[in-house]
Order: sequence, then C-alpha cells, then structure tokens
Amino acid sequence: MTFSLNESKKIKDIFTTYLRYLDSTCRKRSKQSIKSIKSDLNSYCKFLDMKANNEVAEAFSETIILSYVAFKKKQGLSGRSISRHLSTLRQFFNWVDLTFKELEVVTNSKKIRGPKLPKLLPKALSVDEIAVFFFLNKQEFETWLDYRDMAIFELAYSSGLRVTELVGIDLTHNSNSLGWINFEEMELEVLGKGNKWRKIPLGREAKNSLEEWVVQRENFLFKKNVSNKIAPLFINKFCGRLSSRGVQRRFLINSNFSTTSNRITPHMFRHSFASHILQSSKNLRAVQELLGHANISSTQIYTKLDYQHLSEIYDTSHPRAKKLNENT
Repeated sequence: MTFSLNESKKIKDIFTTYLRYLDSTCRKRSKQSIKSIKSDLNSYCKFLDMKANNEVAEAFSETIILSYVAFKKKQGLSGRSISRHLSTLRQFFNWVDLTFKELEVVTNSKKIRGPKLPKLLPKALSVDEIAVFFFLNKQEFETWLDYRDMAIFELAYSSGLRVTELVGIDLTHNSNSLGWINFEEMELEVLGKGNKWRKIPLGREAKNSLEEWVVQRENFLFKKNVSNKIAPLFINKFCGRLSSRGVQRRFLINSNFSTTSNRITPHMFRHSFASHILQSSKNLRAVQELLGHANISSTQIYTKLDYQHLSEIYDTSHPRAKKLNENT
C-alpha cells in the first residue's frame, strides 16, 4: 500500500493514513495491540486539538511531546502507561519517516524516553498455591462452564500461553487458525508475538480436562442447534469465540478458590509456568522457547524470581539464617 504526500498535509490526515496502514497489516498484530495503538494515537490527537497544534512540524516537535508527557503525568497515568504511549508515538514517527520522506521534518521526538520504571518481579503462584487452586476448583462440576473454565486453567498453567494466544486456539487446524491442539501428539501450536509459530507440549492433566471440555462443548452446541464444526476451542454462551476479557473475568471469579489474597490473572499462570519450569530444569533457553520470547533478556527476569524462591528457602531452612531472623 502506498500513500502520497498531497493527501496528508495535516497531522490528523497523517494519523488517519497510519490507522489505515495498521488495519491493512492487522494479521501481523493482535487485535488488542491494534486497539491500544489506536487509543494512544487518539489520545495524542485530542491533546493536539486542545493545544491547537495541527501542523506537522509542531506535532512532531520535542517541545510538544514533552508537554504531552507532562499532561499525562497530571492525569495520573503510571510511568508504564506513559512509556507505552511514547512507544506508540515512536513507531508512528518511524513510519512517517519511511512513508513521507518529502516532509523532511527534523525532530528529536524519537529520542524521548519515558520515565524509568522500577524492575518489578512478575507475580507467580507457588506450586502449593497452584495445587490448592486446582483442588478447590475441581469439586463437583455443575455446568458446561465449569468444564470449560477448568480446561482453560489447566491449559494456561500447562503451556504458559499468553491470554491472546489461548483464546485464538481452534479445535482443529484450518487456514485461518492462530493455534490448534494435536491430541494424538499431545502438543499445541500457536502463533505468538512477532508473527512466530511455536510448538508446546501438552500436559497430561491439561489433555484430560480438554477432552472432557470437548464433549461438553459438543453437547452445548447441540442444545443450541449450532454446528459442532465452528472453529473456536473456547466458546461463550452465544457460541462465539471467548474473548481475552472473558478469560480474565473467569480467572477473577475463580480467585475465590485459592489460598492467596492476590487477584489471580491469566498472566500470573504464565509466570507460574515459567518459574516452576525454571526451578526444576534450570534451563533458561528451554523456558525462552516455551514462552515464545524473542530475546533471552525477557526470560532472564525469571532467574531473579528463582533466586527469590531460593532465598526464601534459605531464610527458613538454614540454621544461621533462622538464628539471625530470631534475633531481629
């Protein structure tokens, strides 16, 4: 897709053109990613309207970007959210540089970085907390939702999938599939970040829960007079694909069946998967492959989590550590 300069004299027109470009490449990004980018750009456009800056040179200036950052801080946005907004704008500026070279807009805006963020360790459940969660949730099932939710929980912990990857899985492979499960080989294949495919082993407990869910799914669709050949593995009450928000809501509801006071999220299960695999295997590269991380640096944060776990064991087990704790 090509764009000409004469249709983009104003910054709003360039934004509109960029959004059309994003829509044309939507297969390379998740729907949630596209939604976030559009939201960030719309926020910046509204800010420019408020400042009465609709000229290209002004909209790209370092001064206006810094003013935007200050504005977002006043709104109470966290450093992480501000950094995401700036990342969106940098991607936009890069695209403008490549697409509209005739503009020759000189700017240092791309060099602006967000506030330094504290390096927070991911929140993971312990092995015992995971065991209690599944034990309490595996009491007598009453509805098809119980079977579906358990299959989701087991698959999330068994595979460490991102929630967007989980909801994109189809029952069987088709040309539009973003993921599917091979029950015979006990593995699943998913399309992750960066448009990269990866295979992940399917655990025994996850396989059993999924097979039980597939039977319940078929019965539910039969009662709804809907073909069992519809693609999504995880469906909602309207027989459509379950959304990421829907999965997050089910995790929240079932947080009551746990011994932790924290709200349990799908990403917490992903962190728990990575942490427990690393604690057992000490194989960072394997964890990187299973999680679908492009860079090993993204996976290395779990080594800190593993060290934290070892440190806690030391503090509670070593005679000298016990003595020190008792005296403090």
